[in-house]
Amino acid sequence: MSFRAVTLVLLLSGLVCLAAPRQVAADYLGGVTFSHPAPSYLPNGETLFINIDYKIDDPAGGYVYARPYTLDSPTPGYGASAGSFCTGTGTTTQFFFFFGGENIVTHVRIYVRDGDTDEIELEMFVPVRYVFAPHGVFNLQMNHNQYDRLPYGENIEIEFDYVTDDPAGCKIYARPFTNGSMTPDYSASGSADLPPSGSYGQHFSFSGDADVTDIRFQIVALDNTTLLYEFFVPFDIHWAEVGIYDVDLDWPDGSSIHNEQNLISSFTFAHEESGGMRVWMAGTTGGNIAPGSSWEPSVLIPPGGVMMSRYSRVSFGEANVDGLQYWVKDIDDNLIMEFIVPVDYHWAPHAVQNPVFSPAAPAIMSNGEHLEMAFDYVTSHGDNVWIYARPAYDNVPMYGINSSGSSAYSPPSGSGNFWLSFLDDEHLASQMRFQMVNTDQSEILLEHFYDGFWAWGTSNYVTAVPEQVPTIATSLGPCFPNPFNPTTTIPVFVARDSHVRLAVYDMRGRLVRTLQDGIMVAGNHAFTLRGNGLASGAYICRLETIDGVQTQRIMLVK
Repeated sequence: MSFRAVTLVLLLSGLVCLAAPRQVAADYLGGVTFSHPAPSYLPNGETLFINIDYKIDDPAGGYVYARPYTLDSPTPGYGASAGSFCTGTGTTTQFFFFFGGENIVTHVRIYVRDGDTDEIELEMFVPVRYVFAPHGVFNLQMNHNQYDRLPYGENIEIEFDYVTDDPAGCKIYARPFTNGSMTPDYSASGSADLPPSGSYGQHFSFSGDADVTDIRFQIVALDNTTLLYEFFVPFDIHWAEVGIYDVDLDWPDGSSIHNEQNLISSFTFAHEESGGMRVWMAGTTGGNIAPGSSWEPSVLIPPGGVMMSRYSRVSFGEANVDGLQYWVKDIDDNLIMEFIVPVDYHWAPHAVQNPVFSPAAPAIMSNGEHLEMAFDYVTSHGDNVWIYARPAYDNVPMYGINSSGSSAYSPPSGSGNFWLSFLDDEHLASQMRFQMVNTDQSEILLEHFYDGFWAWGTSNYVTAVPEQVPTIATSLGPCFPNPFNPTTTIPVFVARDSHVRLAVYDMRGRLVRTLQDGIMVAGNHAFTLRGNGLASGAYICRLETIDGVQTQRIMLVK
């Protein structure tokens, strides 16, 4: 299967630890990408490749490393590449793998050592979730997307690579689950007798309405009774009488969009109504059509399946669009189906779009190192505008920056650039705020936040620990996605059969959800937290076990 590097953009600083013990010549480490998406369930011996952008101005150079960590300790039993000698600016590749056992990697430690003194100059811990075990199912490829509405009988097909340490081979099954229980009334493929490694596929479908939240994978021995390995992959997909699926949007999530610009949704529309059906799409805010919205009209579409598109926009004013509503009516104007797909767009009379950052997030920079950025803009202002960027943390702008200032940008559209840095102290940013103002700065025309992760000279350092085998305990993994809307997955590793309580509290300490309170069997588990009925804002996920209490801050953005 093809190599696909997945960029991990860090949005929550509580999951990231960094270090810069002294002012250094190594100017940045950033743009980290991985050969397998997180989370992944990999077999021992499978290599995880990590690409790292760097800038090292010291002529003596430095050595760049990537190493697996479990919580705050090195994960035992790994093999890895030697440090990459780097100087100047470029990209290097590191890798690691595991020899045996079962290991959960919660962070990848990325750092550079000075070429002369062997001191650690820059360091960051990137949150991930990789499980390495004697068995693995990985490189998953689905033929349909999350949030799709598939017509009755349409298969979701899953292709994957696999490895088992059972020399006789195995069988592999993928089955639909809904909120922790197997989804009833499905049709699915069986499994052939498989050799110990290779590539394979599974599929399942429904002949009636179904809402699936997870896919369970099981590797079993050839006797079809001995379970060798099991894990769950969150995947939100649905079956209905009418299909709207393989949805593609022409603006990336989080975009700033001008009132005169359309959002175009391309998809497959399938139905069997002889008189034809109509379909529309429009943006929503809080479950209702966003104020100022307009959308493409629909003619009657004959039965069958057809690739098509629909556009919509907020034509005037400002609106934060947190969903896209699709709805279908028959020839008699009866509503047949409607649903909302979560998105994050901001429409306004002005826009700053398509930002490109160097170094790309996640990144740690020495104080004084510039974060460069380029962007496009559109404005309805009748005169020149200025555009500024400022780092922010949880929507709160940060001050004390050194920056390039703004050129005068002429209407109606064009491209621009900006740079900024900090000269001293420790600074941690989870967003970049763009502001567009008139030339006398008396009016803020636009304010928009783009998510990312950058740090300068930060001393939020995880104290070095001896290279020893840590005690494996029940652990709370990084929630993903985070921030989230409408759902997030909470991974929990249970070290041994024991009582586990997993609950979610608001920032005033009030209980808002209890996800688990009882005996759990040892192994990897995943819980889904749904944002229905919860207000936007921060919450605390709390795991209570015989090994102690662990918490994690999560953010719901509607």
